[in-house]
Amino acid sequence: MHTHLAVITASSDDVVTTRCMSVFEAEGHSYQTIIDPQKILLLLRDEHSCDVLLVDMELPSLRTGRFLEEVASKMDVSRLWIISPMGTTYWRNDAERLGIRNVIWKPVQRHDFERVLETVSVRKAAILPAPAVSQISSKRHDTPCYIEDLPGGRYFLAACPAMMKLYETVCLLAAVDVPVLILGESGVGKDVVAALLHKHSLRSSACYSSLNCAALPPDLLESELFGYEAGAFTGAIKAKAGKFELADHGTLLLDEIGEMSAPMQAKLLHVLQDGRYSRLGARTESHVDVRVIAATNVDIETAIAQNAFREDLYYRISAFTIEIPPLRERREEIPFLIEQLVLHHAGSLRRDPVYISPEVMTLMMEYRWPGNLRELSNYVIRIQVLGNTDRVKADLEERIRGTRGIHAAPVPVAGEDAQEIAGMRLIVRTQRDRTESRLIQQALEDSGWNRRHAAVDLNISYRSLLYKIQQYGLTQNRHHMTHARSA
Repeated sequence: MHTHLAVITASSDDVVTTRCMSVFEAEGHSYQTIIDPQKILLLLRDEHSCDVLLVDMELPSLRTGRFLEEVASKMDVSRLWIISPMGTTYWRNDAERLGIRNVIWKPVQRHDFERVLETVSVRKAAILPAPAVSQISSKRHDTPCYIEDLPGGRYFLAACPAMMKLYETVCLLAAVDVPVLILGESGVGKDVVAALLHKHSLRSSACYSSLNCAALPPDLLESELFGYEAGAFTGAIKAKAGKFELADHGTLLLDEIGEMSAPMQAKLLHVLQDGRYSRLGARTESHVDVRVIAATNVDIETAIAQNAFREDLYYRISAFTIEIPPLRERREEIPFLIEQLVLHHAGSLRRDPVYISPEVMTLMMEYRWPGNLRELSNYVIRIQVLGNTDRVKADLEERIRGTRGIHAAPVPVAGEDAQEIAGMRLIVRTQRDRTESRLIQQALEDSGWNRRHAAVDLNISYRSLLYKIQQYGLTQNRHHMTHARSA
């Protein structure tokens, strides 16, 4: 059943009107742009004249408060969408007072209007009675969500005040060609923020490249950054351009820069100071114009105090700093993130999107997600593959109990043979060691054997993890190494 819609957009922004028209007219709906607020109010006297009204808050002739109030008196506000630049909220008090919940943030994306179309079509068709909305989904629809597509099938999502503010900061810093240091725990999406910075910058038409400084030993890291000439070392059959050269006039992300060795820090500082570098084996210097974005989960100030990171390099890379909050501090985004992850993984796994019950969603919002988005993504894959809500629910409950530090208390035993008790203790200790070994092995494989990432995911210190690896004799299996290289 196809439901015909009458759509009106109040906007003088060509991007808004073009993208809106391309979505609605392609589906056979009637569409018109009206920039005169009074004409819109006259049309709304006929209740059948408009099924969807999209109002751009930047429309010059708009008197926001009075107009919204008059519109709300003439139509159901569930069919009214506000379009506004990210961070511009002078209209929010009026909107909340009138019960207007639908917001599209600029810069608008095609999928914003596709979501409007889907929502309104379902409401107008009235195929099903309105379902009982859970507390979570109610909060979810009351919360504005902004999603921006990025190259490589990735996206930036903001659905809480902290991430909305972060987006504003990104847009501000993108316009000026200064170095930016991105801080945040492992898995929070530092690479996504870096890609967003590049997309909005004046360098967006040039190359964006990235390199994980923790993934390579110092000698290989140098050749990856600066390139090499043929014959520079054994196996260098032909010359290869480095990341700096490939990103000339563009942007280079140096991820996990806190793991970079001292000699490499010195060489990097030299390049950042004057833009000059040499390929390995070259006799001449080359000049490069690159915007460097650095990212790390290391406490840089502590690393400087411990002489593990150069203070002069820190000041060179951190003209501005962006700190991404961990997922546990932006739990209201979890339902939006899960929705996107389910759609993505369903497509990649060639399965129908899995249904996540309100009970499981509640548990997923309660869990602390020490691995942040990386852990959440892996867990959605698990749900998509298993498709068993009971198993998932039980596992989440167990994880939550574990993160809360609930441990079994020792129970005193009377009248039993001491040797039998010792034997029982040995069994318990052995089982505990097996479980701990398996968990550590899994965390290492999930992180591609990045031991610092695994330590964060396990919530133990890096030194403790190294000790446990040695204690249990853990090694990287060949299948995972092959998979990691292909990834």
